[in-house]
Amino acid sequence: MEHAWKGTNPPAVVFDVLGTLVDHAGSLARRVSAVAGIESGAAANVVRLWIDHVSAQEREIIDGRRAFAPSHELDAGALTWLAGEGLLPPGSVAGLADASEWLQPWPDTVDGLDLLSADFMVLGLSNASRRVLTGLSGRSGLRWHQVLSGEDAGTYKPAPGIYELAMASVPAGSDPPFKVAAHAWDLRAAAAAGMRTAYVPRPDGDPPGPDDTFDLHATSIRDLHAQLLTLAKST
Repeated sequence: MEHAWKGTNPPAVVFDVLGTLVDHAGSLARRVSAVAGIESGAAANVVRLWIDHVSAQEREIIDGRRAFAPSHELDAGALTWLAGEGLLPPGSVAGLADASEWLQPWPDTVDGLDLLSADFMVLGLSNASRRVLTGLSGRSGLRWHQVLSGEDAGTYKPAPGIYELAMASVPAGSDPPFKVAAHAWDLRAAAAAGMRTAYVPRPDGDPPGPDDTFDLHATSIRDLHAQLLTLAKST
């Protein structure tokens, strides 16, 4: 596929956060194990149910079947449900309320974002709430020029409105931004909204299918930076 930047600026780079920049499931599982006092395998199962519950609530919001609520409220509802099902000790719910604000970055994330933000406009685009993103930015050293939440769009990915928000936030004169994610479903929706796409693999991601044609495939964020620089120098 030919890549050419016709605008006056190189395109912005818009990152998914949960799972792409930070270890979402793994970080939550470690926190659940420590707070609830359960072994790692059981904690991982609890986290899978937690994330699935939140995803189901996001889908109801996208479909208009419930009012919008920020992700930290959806997390709270999931924790209450898990405790009610006997999967978490009731006393652990309060200690897990802010767990999503303490997710750990992948080993290449912080250095990779530092590289990218020196050469490109870097944005975060996440279903995480403003509160969660503030915690992650401050505690994990994530560097970007702007971060956008589903809370800003009043909906969740993969609804078109959240990608339209990102496209409206990039500098004037830029070509369509690259959406970077470890989740093929996220990249498909971004492409449908008019964004370019870059896939970066992560252990708990959603890998591309045989029919996916994303613009870039990078092995790491550092590799993504190198590929984008090559494109910039060729135009």
